[in-house]
Amino acid sequence: MDPLILLDQAVAQEKLPRAMAKKVRLKMKVLQGAVQRVERASGLRYPPYYVDPVLPVSRSGTEYGQMGVLFARVIPHTVTGQLVILVQFTAALVAYGTKGTIEAVAAHEFTHYVELVRKLSTKDVVSDEMATTLYEASYADAERTVPPKLLFSEKSLVSLISRKFKNDLSDPALNKKVGDSWIGKTLPIRWVGPEENRVKVPMGVVAGTKFDPGVLAKIAELKEKTRS
Repeated sequence: MDPLILLDQAVAQEKLPRAMAKKVRLKMKVLQGAVQRVERASGLRYPPYYVDPVLPVSRSGTEYGQMGVLFARVIPHTVTGQLVILVQFTAALVAYGTKGTIEAVAAHEFTHYVELVRKLSTKDVVSDEMATTLYEASYADAERTVPPKLLFSEKSLVSLISRKFKNDLSDPALNKKVGDSWIGKTLPIRWVGPEENRVKVPMGVVAGTKFDPGVLAKIAELKEKTRS
């Protein structure tokens, strides 16, 4: 998929200034490099990802710092009866994030992705869900990630994630820049309620989904490691 298709649509519809879109395009090589670093460190393919020109802002104000900005999320979609898991990066993150922050976010979201595949492929469901649904996703919840030290072979990447994600993403400079230059300038935002962090996937869709064999093999490997 073209990761910038929504960005181009926003420019065509005059919802996003061309200057901002150009800034994001110039920084895409940083995001692409971050994805490649994650792939090298994990030995796995990164899931499809895209850049969203609309900045999700949480009404609860608890995710990703005081502003409640959701800079990236792992989002399952149902396409023709199959489950497709995508990683959403915001244009604001790409435009204003440092190289280290973008790499940490890309790696952190990958740990969410692998944990989501583990839960779905093993039918490890939460007990309070209805029988017709399978998974509740809380994207900022550190308990719903695979420990980076188990997933990545590169110690410096694990250290980077630990520094940037003590609880949620810790980057005051990014929060200020986004607050001043994106939210303050009334660029596209979308208010996100807590219920939008609950992703309900029909069990029939999951049953018919073929997950990445490499990820499934890694999950089995990690399960053996945690047993020993």
